[in-house]
Amino acid sequence: MKIYTPSKLLPGEVAVLRQQALTRWMSRDLTQAAVDFCRNLGLAPAYSECSAEQLTRYLFWQPPPDAMFEVRSGRTKAKFEEIDGTKRDQPWRLLSLHVSDAGLYSAVWISANHFESAQAYLAAHGITTAESHAA
Repeated sequence: MKIYTPSKLLPGEVAVLRQQALTRWMSRDLTQAAVDFCRNLGLAPAYSECSAEQLTRYLFWQPPPDAMFEVRSGRTKAKFEEIDGTKRDQPWRLLSLHVSDAGLYSAVWISANHFESAQAYLAAHGITTAESHAA
């Protein structure tokens, strides 16, 4: 079993930058289309969050061309843990994690060799990386 620490949104000047950089809130039926569209532009989610109304928004970035990522938004804890479990045997790192007031998990995983550059991008927007460790 793992214990997860979600990303934190830091206050201050970066909060204004972050609010300008996040997408608008989208209904679940639009999120896959938005991610696919942005992927075609060379952009990938670095952070995802889900509201109590089950709307989702993203912070996109332009990762290195060989970076691999996966984003899952609005999942139950059990489904999130199942997805995270499939990443343990692969060279992936949990980059960001948001847990909504309704208990919905939104996470981004990235290929381990690009974790540090993605971490720096999040830090520039006042978002900490998620953490996980064995219980």
